[in-house]
Amino acid sequence: MTKRDRGFTLLELVVVVAVIGILVAAVAPAVMQQLIGERTDGTREEAEAIFRAMAGDLRANSFGFVGDIGRLPTALTELSTIGALPAYTTSTVRSVGMGWRGPYINAGTSANDFLTDAFGLAYTFTAGQIRSAGADGIVNNADDIVYPPAAPQTDGDVIVTVKQMLGAKVFVDPTGYRVDLYYASNGAETVLSDTAGSFSFTNVPMGFHAVRVVKTSTPDAGTVVAEDTITVRPGASTAAELWF
Repeated sequence: MTKRDRGFTLLELVVVVAVIGILVAAVAPAVMQQLIGERTDGTREEAEAIFRAMAGDLRANSFGFVGDIGRLPTALTELSTIGALPAYTTSTVRSVGMGWRGPYINAGTSANDFLTDAFGLAYTFTAGQIRSAGADGIVNNADDIVYPPAAPQTDGDVIVTVKQMLGAKVFVDPTGYRVDLYYASNGAETVLSDTAGSFSFTNVPMGFHAVRVVKTSTPDAGTVVAEDTITVRPGASTAAELWF
């Protein structure tokens, strides 16, 4: 009988198993670290996608859920389910759209897959920030994945200058007129009014809005003399001129 016919001895098997154990012990941490890294990257990318669904992409003049509803969602499920929100429609002024036109995000094999991170744990959501507990599953410690890093601003200011041309003269912010600004509040059309220049509005939700100049003095009180569409960006002051 040759050595090959006899197979492995017990000592040889013990050595082989020991070598395999050493290799596994050496390789396992690297494999685990790679897996955690991939899941962390996937979670971060998903959190950014959720935020874009909420606040749009300003580079593309898109304002997402906030632009349609006029506020951040109260829960992430509002991005996929209409609930009690009004359906999307166009406003009575300048045909500006408002109301729920989701789903705003469509990720995974079901409508609500985006509610859990790549570690299988539910995101938490506060003041516009999406938070994952990270690999350790413990919220509010160093490995949390948070996007955006700071609470986002989702409104801006609007300043409207009214110019009336009478013959060769131009009158700036004439008396006897008001400015109405139309925007979405909880998805429904709402109007703010300023009755004296300079006409200004603060904390206006970002998105596309309509503005009108309306005569308030007699005769012809209530007559619309000018209107336009404006774009409000977060943290910015939007200036508009309306002529008549």
